[in-house]
Amino acid sequence: MRHHYIPQFYLRQWLGADFKLQEFRRGYEGRIQTGRYGTLSTGYVDDLYALAGVSDRLKHEIERLFMGPVDTAATIARDLLLQGEIPQGEMRACWARFLLSLLTRTPEQIAAFKAKVAADWKKPQPEMRERYLQVRRPEWPEDFEEMMLSLDPALAERTAIILATKMMQNQKTLQLLMSAMWWVLDISQLSNQTFMTSDHPLIMTNGLGRDDGHFALPIGPRHLFIGFMNHDISHSVRGLKAERIVNEVNKLVIGQGRKYVYASDATELDNVRTGMGKLYYMTLLSEDI
Repeated sequence: MRHHYIPQFYLRQWLGADFKLQEFRRGYEGRIQTGRYGTLSTGYVDDLYALAGVSDRLKHEIERLFMGPVDTAATIARDLLLQGEIPQGEMRACWARFLLSLLTRTPEQIAAFKAKVAADWKKPQPEMRERYLQVRRPEWPEDFEEMMLSLDPALAERTAIILATKMMQNQKTLQLLMSAMWWVLDISQLSNQTFMTSDHPLIMTNGLGRDDGHFALPIGPRHLFIGFMNHDISHSVRGLKAERIVNEVNKLVIGQGRKYVYASDATELDNVRTGMGKLYYMTLLSEDI
């Protein structure tokens, strides 16, 4: 099953009259290729969130019961933002959850979760190993971790997927996102500039825990969602020229892109080729774990 880590609802705002958007893709030997594609054909990995070692009926439960509802609710919140209405109440929580999911649902982060859980699995806590040795029978494996894997070889991988979904529901981080001052920049008055996006589209400056921090997400070619942690940074950003904000945002989403960058057209091909993948992007779990 195709699991879209860049949701189709999110990318549809960049569709043109041909019902396609401009995709810039890192392909063979790292070369950047570009073409027009529909949202179904991009931003996905087959079985990315599949639960290993379970029945076919349960294999895609994370996609069906978690990812799908997160994106469905976020569609409503996004539409409010595009209409100039800042979501409140449950819709505010839904949008914050979607933002948080963007930091965790990528192939890179899912792989990092699996690697971390697998490493931890091979180094169980000493008290668990000691207790196992105390009750171990002669026919049982000598190592505790070998015993656990013999019972369920897919347990570690399945645990990693479940932990990733829990990370997307971290209440402390959600509260920080929701407590920020939210604003939408509309650049419809600019005739020659549009926002781009990528497979790592959420921009964060200085982190969520700092008063001078802010975060942003392009939500369409002419709309940028921004959250500010205090009034000073809000006033500072709002005072910038729209052209400067567009240039900076596009530079960041291109630099944060790893496999995909998206736009309304191919105008920025040269900038994508020189800048894609050159910048760090915010994660909740280190890439090098």
